Amino acid sequence: MPISSDDRDASFRVCVLVRELPDPSMGSFVMLRDVHDATVYLGCVLDRGGRVRHWLELWVQNVNGLNVSLPSYQEGFSNHVLDERWRQQTLSFRELSPASFIETGWESTHPLPTFLNLSEPEPVVLGSKDAAGPWKLCREDGLLDKAGLPAYKTSLFRYLYRTGEGGNAQFIPVVEGAPENSSTTPISEVLADTDQHLDFNSQAGLMMVSVLSPISFEEYVDFLGGKPWKGIEQGKKFFSFDGVYKTLGDWNEIQQRGAHLFRGSHGSAGRFLETFHLKLQLLLDAFRLVHQFVEHQQLPFLNLTGDSFRLSLSEVGSGLPFLWTAKTALARTSCAFALPVEKSDFRYFIRARANQTSIYLPEGLSAALRGTASVRIRKVLPPDQDRTVLEGTLVLEDKVNASPHDLLWIRLPLPSGRIDLYGHLYATESLAQGEARFRTVPLRLSEASAAALRSAEGVSFARSPFEIVPLLSSPCDLYSLAVLAVRTMLVDDEATLAVSLDEMLSLARQVAAEYNKDIPLGQRIRAIFEKEPRYLESLAPHHVMRESIKPEEAFQLLPPELWYDFLGLIVRLFPGMGPDSFCRDFGDVPSLALETVFAAPVADLEKLLSRSRSLIVIDWNYNREVRSAIQHYLDTNKSIDY
Repeated sequence: MPISSDDRDASFRVCVLVRELPDPSMGSFVMLRDVHDATVYLGCVLDRGGRVRHWLELWVQNVNGLNVSLPSYQEGFSNHVLDERWRQQTLSFRELSPASFIETGWESTHPLPTFLNLSEPEPVVLGSKDAAGPWKLCREDGLLDKAGLPAYKTSLFRYLYRTGEGGNAQFIPVVEGAPENSSTTPISEVLADTDQHLDFNSQAGLMMVSVLSPISFEEYVDFLGGKPWKGIEQGKKFFSFDGVYKTLGDWNEIQQRGAHLFRGSHGSAGRFLETFHLKLQLLLDAFRLVHQFVEHQQLPFLNLTGDSFRLSLSEVGSGLPFLWTAKTALARTSCAFALPVEKSDFRYFIRARANQTSIYLPEGLSAALRGTASVRIRKVLPPDQDRTVLEGTLVLEDKVNASPHDLLWIRLPLPSGRIDLYGHLYATESLAQGEARFRTVPLRLSEASAAALRSAEGVSFARSPFEIVPLLSSPCDLYSLAVLAVRTMLVDDEATLAVSLDEMLSLARQVAAEYNKDIPLGQRIRAIFEKEPRYLESLAPHHVMRESIKPEEAFQLLPPELWYDFLGLIVRLFPGMGPDSFCRDFGDVPSLALETVFAAPVADLEKLLSRSRSLIVIDWNYNREVRSAIQHYLDTNKSIDY
């Protein structure tokens, strides 16, 4: 069904896929995924003849739930901030994947709130047939304030509006938990037949449209290893596609059709080397996408998983290996929000919907300490360049276990109004149980607030809300990429991700304990394998393919040095694991160059990929050049006794 009536006379229309009969568990739409600020639906470009020209991903902004996801920092986040963030992220998507990005104008301009009705050929625009006109998203804070409703620019609530009889504005709340009063009307009263209307974009959210990448990262990893792909799973059914995807459900047919390079005809040995190489290429593509996105946005992801990437394949000609055409695309945006700290040596980030857990995230990623405590102000230091620093004591019931790098947020009630303080804990020793000293970052305060703080020296503020936020940044994404590498190479029908990751972390800790700067990391890992036979079963390359092969046989096919260097790369990706780690901790990165942590891993992966390519495609011309150079040297130095 078309999602906009503005293009009804166009040759091509953007549509969303709708089930004529809703699925009991999946509903009416084919939802591809739900992210923290958007819902992604399966759509298509339809031509005048009703044919699908491209399958699409339709990203629709959805702010439901964010008002409770960021409870301590709501005042720093708003519709205005989310809209600007959306515009910046769509620019990054356009730069990273220009061939897949379809510009519609909805990236920066809010469309009309849209509903769908299966009995009508066009989308339903509320009120479009009424004399008062259609309902629109209200972004005029003056109107909202006059009606006693939260402002658009400074809240996370949204209302539709139009001017009714007598010139009074009417409002419809369209975000969960939005305050209501005599000026608001429930949307159920506006829609006469609510059950017949499907909510596609009732919030009039910004949108993004891109060409669909059908296969998830983990599905493609399994497919490379030998597991067929049936399509996009929807409940108990699969949504399948034509073209190159049509035969992915039969692994035997794939082998016969030449999905691999010429090595595919050489049996399992050739496929093993090629699979290892293709998986390395897949990892490198994912690392590069993360590197580029973080560089553009200067935000870490803090939510990377196997679902963060998707793959598409192309038919490039008869008999050509389509597995080599795989193109990786980002499927999720960053869920990190920069805290509104006025000035600090570090940039601090929190996660939207931080209670969500994942094996891809490091332990303690969401372990913020929050509650109420007594706060004593010890002294207010003299202002420096119009900024004020104060020192105080935080009193809790239990002992505080926090790093000096962690960010402390405290809210104090003052006669001039409440004030938010940001700072760091700097001393917990030699203090009473549960006490900790803190010092704020330099703050720009009004004269009234500064005077109120000075007069409060020695005063105890009971039950003051506080939160201690761990310093998290792009090194957290390195950890997630390490887990992604484990998922890519070490998981099969016999080994789960949980077990393989646990073994990999054990190896990393042993490498750190036996650190020797004079011995290359790959050689140290090889020595551990020879000393600890258990790693041979859990971390050897026989997991690369889902075929019965022993670890010893896998090492005969793949040079051990290459594999041990690959494991060494994974070890280095774990922040703070030991001297080999790329980062000392989860905040070890320049605050204005968050992408720099990915440069070395990408370079190492490129070297590994070049080495694995030489096992598949032998460059005879290059070999002849090398042989010629050696022969020339020998011919000109015949007098030397070799």
